[in-house]
Amino acid sequence: MKNRALKISVSIPLRTVEELDKLTTYKGLSRSRWITKTIQTRLDGGVAVDESTELQMIARLHANTEDPLLKVILWHYLQP
Repeated sequence: MKNRALKISVSIPLRTVEELDKLTTYKGLSRSRWITKTIQTRLDGGVAVDESTELQMIARLHANTEDPLLKVILWHYLQP
């Protein structure tokens, strides 16, 4: 059986919606898809990490490491 979608209504604080929009709609992504993916990840026991957070963590690691090989690898990963 196909996993159908069900429309639901939830109340989300405006500030949270604004932050969500920075991660999604302003980048041409779907709010619903992001929320669904995040909920499913949490239900599966994982911790949801969006792509921008992952890139920020990599950028911080790049800025704080002194290992030249790791710096080069991270730099190439961060390039578009």
